[in-house]
Amino acid sequence: MTVKHTPDHPTRTPYLWFVLCLIAYFVLWSILPAFLASSVALDVSEGINWGSEWQWGYYKHPPLSSWILYSFYQLFGHIGPYVLSQLCVLLTLYLVYRLGKTVFNQATAILGSVLTLAVVYYVYPSLEFNHNVAQFPIWAGLSLAFYHCITRERIGDWLWLGVLGGLGMLTKYSVAFLLIPMALYLLLPSQWHHLKRVGPWAALALMVALFVPHVYWLATHDWLPFGYASGRSHDVAEGADTLSRHTSWLGFFVAQLVAHIPLLILAFINRKSLFKPNAYREQLTSAKSNIKLLWYIWAAPLALLVVLSLIFGIGLRDMWGMPMWALSGLLVASFIKPEYFAIANKRMQRRLIVWLSIATVLSMVYVGAGDYLRHKPSRMQWPEQAIADNAAQTWQDYSSCPLDSVSGDRWLGALIAMNNDFPSQMISGPASHSPWMTAERLRTHGTLVVKEADAEVELPLLDQVVNKGDFIKHQGQWQIAWRDAEIAPLIIDWTLYVPKNCQTAQDAL
Repeated sequence: MTVKHTPDHPTRTPYLWFVLCLIAYFVLWSILPAFLASSVALDVSEGINWGSEWQWGYYKHPPLSSWILYSFYQLFGHIGPYVLSQLCVLLTLYLVYRLGKTVFNQATAILGSVLTLAVVYYVYPSLEFNHNVAQFPIWAGLSLAFYHCITRERIGDWLWLGVLGGLGMLTKYSVAFLLIPMALYLLLPSQWHHLKRVGPWAALALMVALFVPHVYWLATHDWLPFGYASGRSHDVAEGADTLSRHTSWLGFFVAQLVAHIPLLILAFINRKSLFKPNAYREQLTSAKSNIKLLWYIWAAPLALLVVLSLIFGIGLRDMWGMPMWALSGLLVASFIKPEYFAIANKRMQRRLIVWLSIATVLSMVYVGAGDYLRHKPSRMQWPEQAIADNAAQTWQDYSSCPLDSVSGDRWLGALIAMNNDFPSQMISGPASHSPWMTAERLRTHGTLVVKEADAEVELPLLDQVVNKGDFIKHQGQWQIAWRDAEIAPLIIDWTLYVPKNCQTAQDAL
């Protein structure tokens, strides 16, 4: 007797090879980059060092992402950031699966979740753990929680929404681009009944409670991240005429479309298995009408950004769209006709593995040999350990006290700090960018200032202390070779401000 398997009850055997391929993929992406790269990426080094200060905020972003990144680095070393990134991707896939299983069926949920990997943002950009990657599971989790809030109306779902919303805002403020459309959805006349119950208000209260400590930090630190965000947006539109500023959303939209090219190719190859547009519209109005809610959650943030760009001339950065597309694969899977699902499922799995294999090979080659191929190093190909070792040795040569802080260039300082037991960083720029540094701390412990040759750094707090302090000053240069011998050596200027009580015998002579 032949057993017919429906999409609701997929067989295990066809999935086994696919699951093994995915396991191999995530293992490779969690481990290989740490051995192929000679340095971490800029956002990774910055986040690790911020997290080591355990502040309720930093001059660019809220704190949660940095806290977690620093913890993973302490636990796992240089592999930690890559493991954390892939865990964020895996958690996102799981949450999409949970949502897909609720709306559709298990087979559609599985396919829809793994198709998320056909959106470019969830592949190569995930190598660099930053606030955008940290948002991956937050957006997927908020989508799942909000769907349950609307369809089940349980207080527990609303509380989860509040927790995720609060944690999301502690990760990056752009989570608001999802929270605002959710709030607007509740203002639709058909949804007013939710506002007459305790759930939404409990979610809001919990969200605010989680966010309040950061708000207090903002109020006592001149709202620094908002100034940074405003500057970033201004940089996008700087030099453009009024029309260009108000149409910057076009470039953003094209970038998001490009990120979906692998997914669109998979859909095109299997186009004969998909519903026609008219038939799909009929499905939306059928018993599964809640699919419309998924489409709203997916499209509303993009619509909001377009409106902000059109009306206010806000410059949109392409990478702001990174966490927005967790539901793209699931929505593509929802287009597949039930009678063609089995064959389309197999084809998409195979072609997804092809895409991930190509992406893996190209990404690892770029990380491991991109500097040799281009004769120009990326951030992940800098001589991180050599820079850190030179800094440690130079300080020990002239000071008997531990290195307490590294000042100047934020990139060089971060590489030195994370490889030398985390002395604090005093970042070039306004003193408010490094609130953990004080004049008294500098007077007591001194500092090491580093910068690339001929570059300028702004350290107003140090200038104030040096004029009144009692230091022994040393200056010099490090000349550090790159992995690719054809590239001219890296020249770094260094200056030591050593308190007299820390002077070595060499200084005393």
